[in-house]
Amino acid sequence: MLDRPSVQPGDTLSASGKGCNPARRVTLTSDGAEVGSAFTDSSGAFTAPVQFTRIEAGRHTVVAECGVRLTGSVDQVVTRSSGGQTGTLVVLVFFVLASVTVIRFR
Repeated sequence: MLDRPSVQPGDTLSASGKGCNPARRVTLTSDGAEVGSAFTDSSGAFTAPVQFTRIEAGRHTVVAECGVRLTGSVDQVVTRSSGGQTGTLVVLVFFVLASVTVIRFR
């Protein structure tokens, strides 16, 4: 079970499960890459942080291997800014430089 349905890059995600063998290492993978690990307690339950190494938008399946195979899905959401301030900054710098040039040559 994953503690949230979606994450953005840098967000923390936690996976938990039960039904594993006691005192066993749990390896969490997604798309073939290891994204976390933990050890089960005496009842066969675990909780582990999940850290994606690649930022890739879309649905990702997280698989926990601990003698049994447990799965969960999470959506990785990537947002970006439209960047409307860049043009304003260029125009502002242009006018500042033009003003300095005019004042200097007077």
